[in-house]
Order: sequence, then structure tokens, then C-alpha cells
Amino acid sequence: MIKKILILVIIGLLTGCSRSLVYSPSINLSNKPLKEKEIDFQGGVELLPETRPEELQGNQTTLGLSGQLSYGFSDKFNLTIKGWADIEGRESLIRSGYSLNGQLIKILSERDRVIIIPRTGIALNGNEITGYGLGTSVIYQNTINQKLSWYGGAGLLWGFRYLEKETNKDNEEKIPMGFGIVGNLGLGWQLSNDLRINCELNPVYQINTFDNNSQILLAPTIGIGYTINRKVD
Repeated sequence: MIKKILILVIIGLLTGCSRSLVYSPSINLSNKPLKEKEIDFQGGVELLPETRPEELQGNQTTLGLSGQLSYGFSDKFNLTIKGWADIEGRESLIRSGYSLNGQLIKILSERDRVIIIPRTGIALNGNEITGYGLGTSVIYQNTINQKLSWYGGAGLLWGFRYLEKETNKDNEEKIPMGFGIVGNLGLGWQLSNDLRINCELNPVYQINTFDNNSQILLAPTIGIGYTINRKVD
């Protein structure tokens, strides 16, 4: 009997849903919009926000790795596939996620532009999809000189586990979901024509409507980006 109970506990740990999911609010812009057929790689380290910090002794963020691949369809539109993963291991399985992000670019001048970024994504616990998300951000970017640019803006996020009601700890039936207001403030430093460093400070205000709580947190990131086939102006 004891052996059977231990087996059931182990199975529960391996297949059960995570107490909290992680997501990535960073955007990691190239210093200039990608041109047609240009490809951009970016990878880095960041603090990933926890969707339910109260379930993890109040830890609002977890250390993670992220990477993204962007392709320029024109100088006014590109798409990014992004992935991230928790490397602290607070859960029995690796928590990760993927998103598809677009960039719709409005050129204001040679150095200034506004970028609208629609996002859609999924969150995973091991190999199981345990969350979904949608969002949009509006970003202003300014190229200071050939080596330096900065950008800033804000957006809205909506995340949910599924669209069916569940009973929370207060014995209320609610849909397990939440909302967020995310800010993006970043700096890009061009090391060469193709290689750059990205640094971002991403403040987030997230509201968990299922658990009836909210948090303000910071999710900074630093990484390296590399663009293929960029022409020198």
C-alpha cells in the first residue's frame, strides 16, 4: 500500500499543473528596423515574472533564459518567434513558453519611429501547455547615432489557463486568468555592423483576477543580438 501511495505521489509531481507559470515581457529591438529578408537573432538572461507569486513564497520573478528569431518582410513589418525557460527549477518540471510577435513600423523621421507589437503566446510546464496569452504594445524608438538607440513604451497583456470556471481558495467560481500592464524601456548598443547588446528594464503591473491579488514587479533583461545581411548606410 505504501509503495502504491509513493508511486501515485511521484506521478502527481511529474504530471500535475505548475503552481505558477512564467512569461517574458521583453521585446529586444534591433537598433534599426529590419529590412526585407534580413534575419535577427537575440539571446539573453532575464527575470521572468511569476503569474502566481503567492504560491511560491512571494517570489515575484525567476531567473530565466530567452531567445528569439526575427525575419524582416519589409522595412515596415517583421515577425519574431520567441522562447524562454525558467532555470531556477522551483517546480518539478521546467517551465517555459513561446510567443509569436509582430512589428508594424511607422517611420516618423530618419531617426524616429513608432512600433506596434501584437503578441500571442503559450506557457508550458514540461511538455504540457498550461497557459495562453495575448497582448499588444506601442513603442517609440529613437536612433541616437550609428551605435546607440533607445526605446520606450507600454502595452496590455491578458493571460489565462483555460476559459472554464474553477473554484479558488475563497470558494468563488472564476475563470483562471489575469491581466497586465507592461512597460518597456530599452537601450541598444551596436558593437559592430551586425552585433549589438540589448538592455531592458521592464516594469509590470499584473492583476490576478482568479486569486484576487496584484503585484508590481521589474523584469530586466540583458542579451546579445546579431543581424544578418544588414546593409551599412
